[in-house]
Amino acid sequence: MKKLAWHFDLHTPGYVRVNTNPDVTVAAETLRDAGVAEIITFAKCHFGYAYYPTQVGTSHPRMRGDAFGDFRAACKKAGVKVLAYVSFGIDGQAAEQHPDWAQAHTPDGPVVHPGFFNSVCPFTPYTDELMFPQIAEIIEGYRPEGFFFDTMGAMGLCYCECCKKAFRDATGKEIPEEEDDPLHAEYGKFRHDRALALIGKVGDFIQERLPGAKVGFNQVGSIPYPEPLPEHITCLSLDPPTYGPQGAQFSMNASYGSTATVPSDVMPTIFNQGWGDWSLSPNALLRQVAATVWARGVRLYVGDRLHPQNRLDKRTVHALDVLSDLHDRMEAEMPPEGTPSVPDALLLHSPYTVHGTDMSLFARMPRDRLLTLQGAHRLQIDAGVSSAIVAECYLADSIEKPGLVVLPEVKAIDAASEQRLKNFVEKGGKLLVVGRVPEVDGKTMDWLGVRLEVEPWQDHIYLPPWEDEDEVLGRGDFHKLTLDGAEAVRHAIPAWDARHGHRYGWGIGPACDEPSDVPVLTRHTLGKGEVWYLGATLFSDYHAHGNWQQIGWWARLLDHMAVKRRVILDELTGNVELVVYADEDHSWAVLVNLNGEQTTGIGTRNWARTVGFVPNVDVTVRFPLDGRSAARVVSHGEEMEFLVERDTLNVPLVMDSEFEVVRVDWK
Repeated sequence: MKKLAWHFDLHTPGYVRVNTNPDVTVAAETLRDAGVAEIITFAKCHFGYAYYPTQVGTSHPRMRGDAFGDFRAACKKAGVKVLAYVSFGIDGQAAEQHPDWAQAHTPDGPVVHPGFFNSVCPFTPYTDELMFPQIAEIIEGYRPEGFFFDTMGAMGLCYCECCKKAFRDATGKEIPEEEDDPLHAEYGKFRHDRALALIGKVGDFIQERLPGAKVGFNQVGSIPYPEPLPEHITCLSLDPPTYGPQGAQFSMNASYGSTATVPSDVMPTIFNQGWGDWSLSPNALLRQVAATVWARGVRLYVGDRLHPQNRLDKRTVHALDVLSDLHDRMEAEMPPEGTPSVPDALLLHSPYTVHGTDMSLFARMPRDRLLTLQGAHRLQIDAGVSSAIVAECYLADSIEKPGLVVLPEVKAIDAASEQRLKNFVEKGGKLLVVGRVPEVDGKTMDWLGVRLEVEPWQDHIYLPPWEDEDEVLGRGDFHKLTLDGAEAVRHAIPAWDARHGHRYGWGIGPACDEPSDVPVLTRHTLGKGEVWYLGATLFSDYHAHGNWQQIGWWARLLDHMAVKRRVILDELTGNVELVVYADEDHSWAVLVNLNGEQTTGIGTRNWARTVGFVPNVDVTVRFPLDGRSAARVVSHGEEMEFLVERDTLNVPLVMDSEFEVVRVDWK
């Protein structure tokens, strides 16, 4: 079966008719014929309604028959696996019937809105008295292949009586109410440990009754919560926002999922404005998002809405046709299953980035702290660098692949990661620390060969050019540093007579004529390898401002560092993703054309679309020969012309679709 799965949304108010004109047999067969291996369909929604006749919870009041059971039976007959969707943490009916179960987001207590979504706290009797019995009821009645739980927003702040008592019993203290209360660190760790224990308990409960079941909790283990999964939670559900640039967001999540040691599902929607509408995304956007997921070898789990009649809508059928066709065309050119991806750079992602170094920020708007990682990932794409994102918990399984590991303005890492990185460098690897020196166990890493002053010197500097080009502006706090074993490679250029916190009116001043005596880039030898430090906050700046000059500067930095590259992508526009696979006899360069995407709307909810065909892009794919010679170069089943210059095999081509795969067969 294909790496294609389908998630059917069915949050339905109680007054809407459900299952009144079902067509589950045709739906299941249509999914099967499109190559869909697995679906998620609703057993219980955010309104708190069950879509089967429940003896435990509240059945949807206008449902006829058994919507979940009928669809489950049809899919089983068609050979399509079914995961039961269960809303865990948002349950309108439970909050209405048991106001004491409602989550209290503020010290003022819970607010319950009858007939709507309402958050409940899973640490009230809700879990033992409703959730576990309802999970058992679904297992006994339907034997699904597993469960998908959504959403664990309940990991956040809660001031309900149960939470206040639990924290008081554990610590002797009251839950902090003020934003800047230092007790948030202790409360954050308390919430973190309690939440993961509960999630693990749910996994254990299911596996005892349904051995081998697939169990996923939305967002748990994902980029906003980059930690190991509890033992019986079996997959990552990577569900980024459906607003904003879709290609870049889903590319970043697929990049993260590709380095995990558990199966990863990446979940876009088929809609032009996310889950909230029923307007289909343009075909090109569907293909772009799918291509960037499949390029990484992870599974696409498409978000859709099941028609309340319990049948497929025509938009679903159309999207199935578009994506099934794309999958077949990509699969024909992708490397054989099991061929390793070989990124040239790893971007390390730490839980401290989102949780805070003291856990005070756990489950408190974590996406706000991912912007630097987004900038780092996007800069690799635009600079033609084959890279991947790896969580600290998966670093041990990925660190031998690349020649370079990058710490993208990371605040802190754990001691085990530090030792792995040090061993990696001592054996000959290269480490590039960008923007700040991380802490380990509360102390600054002391083997980078530099020491930074605490107070920033400038809030923007210029990076000196590599050749006969302009210096490149870098915004963000820049600290003076003292060499402590490292050598200075480049020195910062401040703006003319500028001081920290000042501007030329609204703008930034011109660069000084000469560099300062303050290093901005250093190199330190450690064992057989090298540690490099770049003082500019390049990645957060790139995310915020998209300074195109930084693309070329970054690419030439890697050249100057002599980072070993398996494949190099040269293109003027940026926005073409490169993913590389290799075995002893072949190399594959998988390209995804993310150009042409537009964002529209006002404020933070900028919706994406790619209208019509993606623009044609001229690119050159370069394969360093490393003493080899090519027997042939193939794309779309046809041999391609290539040039050999300076020990590099160059393949020029025009990308005129969403993806391109270039394969080199080595002699």
